[in-house]
Amino acid sequence: MEIVLGRAGIWLAALLLAVMAIAAAADTGFAIHMGIVAIACGIGLWVTLSKTDYSAIARGIIRAPADQTRYDDDPVRWGVIATVFWGMAGFTAGLFIALQLSYPLLNLGLEWTTFGRLRPLHTSAVIFAFGGNALIATSFYVVQRTCRARLAFPGLARFVFWGY
Repeated sequence: MEIVLGRAGIWLAALLLAVMAIAAAADTGFAIHMGIVAIACGIGLWVTLSKTDYSAIARGIIRAPADQTRYDDDPVRWGVIATVFWGMAGFTAGLFIALQLSYPLLNLGLEWTTFGRLRPLHTSAVIFAFGGNALIATSFYVVQRTCRARLAFPGLARFVFWGY
């Protein structure tokens, strides 16, 4: 129960700070971003409170911990899926801009589809999205197999993956 109250308290404190930041905002952009943070904190608070099995807590039944004999491959799996997605997106953008150099009609007469506008999309998608997700996923995979142990802090691994 203490864990549920702690998480709910953190979400509530973050929600209140975001609301106070909205009230004290000097410009509209900051207020909008704090509104987004407040909505996210409200959703987090709602999920924390609604997903809890209060009857099990009252009976003293505590959820069993994850199987410690198996590797934590969820972040690895998510990383592989994200790597494939961003690889396809980045390489498709690269193919399209390469074809534009050979066939200028593919520019479609729009300034948003020119080589100069799409090249940063291609390089960012390939270097940062594809390459970064591949490095993170392989790091999570290799560390567990090399050390023959699960990740020490699974929540932190998920934070790193989703934060990237």
